[in-house]
Amino acid sequence: MATKKKKTVASKSTKTGLKARKGASSKASAKKKKAEGVEVAAKAPKRAAGTPRRPMMEKTYFARTEDNAEKWRLVDASGATLGRLSTYIATALMGKDKPTYTRHADTGDHVVVINAEKIVLTGNKETQKKYYRHSNYPGGLREDTAEQVRSTHPERLIQLAVYRMLPRGHMGRRWFKKLRVFAGSAHPHTSQKPEAVKLPESFFNNRESA
Repeated sequence: MATKKKKTVASKSTKTGLKARKGASSKASAKKKKAEGVEVAAKAPKRAAGTPRRPMMEKTYFARTEDNAEKWRLVDASGATLGRLSTYIATALMGKDKPTYTRHADTGDHVVVINAEKIVLTGNKETQKKYYRHSNYPGGLREDTAEQVRSTHPERLIQLAVYRMLPRGHMGRRWFKKLRVFAGSAHPHTSQKPEAVKLPESFFNNRESA
């Protein structure tokens, strides 16, 4: 029958002896370095009793919704590609292009989009892209192409694309309310003085030649 090995526990005297030897060796090495002319880093002073301990890492900044200085941006959708423009709008609504972005706070801006009927769809999406809706009655599924949606409600092309890029939940619904899309060049938000945004040239790579 195998016998269990007894654990050897070092006594307090041996522990103190080891500490003393370590201290003596470190002092001797420090003296040797001083004799050789090598600079020895000074030890940090001990923390006084009662003083708070320094944190291991700095505090993380979290923005608050009430501290957000909301701006109004004016975007002209004429000739812009739908997907590329929608990614910019969704980023601006969430405030992800700001250094103060916080996931649970509203740090985004208001976005006003004009000329929504002049948005560009690449490839054959004009006739092949389908939009579905349901009346909540049996057999109430309706199907529309992008061309049909553009002819009746052109602003929905941008609204649906941006809405599906936002996260689900109360913050996504809150951000979506800050988007205003209009089919023409006129809009009722002149009193807010929205700043016109110059979109990058990559948004217009697929623009149709006039």
